[in-house]
Amino acid sequence: MSKAVNRDIHTDPSALARFFSPGVLSDLSSSSRSSLASRLFRQLNLHRFFDLDDTVCQFYDKLFSSFIRDYRFEYVYKNAIAEKRFLGVHNLNTAFMLTEFGAAGCKADAVIVNGTSHVYEIKTALDDFTRLDRQLSAYARVFDYITVVTEERLFAAAEKFLPGEIGILTLADKGYQFRVRGNYRAPASNKRNIKPEAVFDSLTRQEYLSILKDEFGACLKGLPNTKVYTEAKRLFSTLAPEVAHDHMVRVLRSRSDLLSLRAHVDSLPCSLKAAALSLRLNRAQQERFVSRLNSPVGAVLA
Repeated sequence: MSKAVNRDIHTDPSALARFFSPGVLSDLSSSSRSSLASRLFRQLNLHRFFDLDDTVCQFYDKLFSSFIRDYRFEYVYKNAIAEKRFLGVHNLNTAFMLTEFGAAGCKADAVIVNGTSHVYEIKTALDDFTRLDRQLSAYARVFDYITVVTEERLFAAAEKFLPGEIGILTLADKGYQFRVRGNYRAPASNKRNIKPEAVFDSLTRQEYLSILKDEFGACLKGLPNTKVYTEAKRLFSTLAPEVAHDHMVRVLRSRSDLLSLRAHVDSLPCSLKAAALSLRLNRAQQERFVSRLNSPVGAVLA
């Protein structure tokens, strides 16, 4: 029996943050013991801070609590969006959240797709704001609503810097709640400004061909494969902005097995809601992931 430790964690927070990286989390879904996580656990001497009989779930929850208090990096905000804005407001039967979604040459931190699209761009105190203009310009070509998510103490600066149609959502300086009264600005609809050609570039071949079939019938039938992309993009670009956007919303929601995803999200601790929505695991991987999380730290990490 290992000795109970569970004291405050005093080590490099940026190194600890790697436990929430896609590589480590994917590793937990694909093997009985995560070599990546085990290596990190050893390198950081984390046996000093954790009881090895605790579950991996408890390990992640304790890490996440320390990040909320001391090191609010991007995953903290992304998880807050997943937990407070997505799962707290929307119905998983009808809504879908994507992360790192390609849009006009940029990667959107989080996109919630329901009856419309809402992109959230995270800017923590640890981030560089120099690319924000370019990112917002890219998102305006693809999404209906655009919101920048940042720290509460940065609200006044963000309000002066950002155009009035861009929403501002702030995470409270203390705790783990978004401000919805004060230090908050709602976004305006951007749907009429969307560029169909940019929407086209964000979709898979199967998705844009499905949309074109709905709009134009079998117009691409018999066309050589070498010419399909060029003709498909030309046709897609003739769609009205609102029509292109609404078709995008429809096909993006079909990317997920919503019933399986809902059960999987419900089975995970609060600290890993964003991970559940981001990893895109099949059912067998979901089951392995949950099994690892319910196993002792000593068996999986240490």
